[in-house]
Amino acid sequence: MNRAAPRGRVPLARRNALSEPRRLAAAAGGVGLALVLILLIDGLWAGIEANITTYEDNVGADLYVAQPGARNFIGAPSVIPASTVDRVRADPDVEWAATIRSFLSIVDLHDRKVATNVVGFTPGDRGGPWDLRTGRAPAADDEVAVGSVLARQHGLRIGERVEILGTTFRVVGTTTDAFMVSFVFMTHAATDGLLGSPDTSSFVLVGTPAPEAVRARLQASGLAILDRETLASNDLALMGRAYKVPLGVMRGVAFAIGSLVIALTTYSAIVERRREYGIVKAIGARRTYLVGIALQQSLIVSMAGLVASAVLFVAARAAITSVRPQFVIVATAGNVVRAAGVAILMALLAALLPARRLARLEPATAYGGG
Repeated sequence: MNRAAPRGRVPLARRNALSEPRRLAAAAGGVGLALVLILLIDGLWAGIEANITTYEDNVGADLYVAQPGARNFIGAPSVIPASTVDRVRADPDVEWAATIRSFLSIVDLHDRKVATNVVGFTPGDRGGPWDLRTGRAPAADDEVAVGSVLARQHGLRIGERVEILGTTFRVVGTTTDAFMVSFVFMTHAATDGLLGSPDTSSFVLVGTPAPEAVRARLQASGLAILDRETLASNDLALMGRAYKVPLGVMRGVAFAIGSLVIALTTYSAIVERRREYGIVKAIGARRTYLVGIALQQSLIVSMAGLVASAVLFVAARAAITSVRPQFVIVATAGNVVRAAGVAILMALLAALLPARRLARLEPATAYGGG
């Protein structure tokens, strides 16, 4: 008997996958939902990476003088003497130096508690808002510039009043935001009054064309120094510890759901047409040919799901960012390529069960239907 497989003559996989468009659409929707969850998670992480280091990326400092042991800018418990800036400015390679105070604060707005990252700076020095959307930077001790997301969510307009740690401030500008936590910029003197510590600060920002030399001399004088890259990396690592495990679990659940949907769809389509496949095997189809049919059907379902996920991603991202603008979801080419790879891996794993069923199919099935 000629055992050659009828390759390319009858596109069984494509024909059978497309023969029931409703089932294919339902399966594509299920796979699309699983893939869009992965895309949203990856997009959210890309947004975290792009926005968690907003301050370090834009303020222009090469070095940060901090309290010994401090590793992060976000919520860092760093307290140093205010006079530290004079020691830094004395270095011949320092072009500029500025003190800032940074701390997290909870603000009551419209009966809601909102986390903010307060940054106190000296007007005329670096460290204040660099991207004003409206208004101006604070100049007086009773003025603040707030993040644009915070302003939009709570209707804070120029001239409105907000209370921070029992003190009322007037909004004079809106500026860029960090991930999830909005910036509130005020004068350094205002933060001195809020915290009752007029002779301290959190960091000294340093601008220099020779960061390594300056760092070595400042460290030799007893100061703790962090460069911009190290500080940004530590902030990302801090967020990674908080988010990577739950996000990884959600990715795994989405992958399992998508794989299961593909497997059930392909398996049910093959079982319904087992007599047809029995005929194909009876006339000489090899086992590898039948296994290829299962794989092709799984790939068709997964690719349909990938297309559906692109549409769902655009709609979901628009909905999420309109309701929760503090969540930045970034679509990157790398994320799209990874989603396509995940879809192919889903198809490969999902094809195992239906492929096993086809490989074990007896030719007698074509005659008895059993």
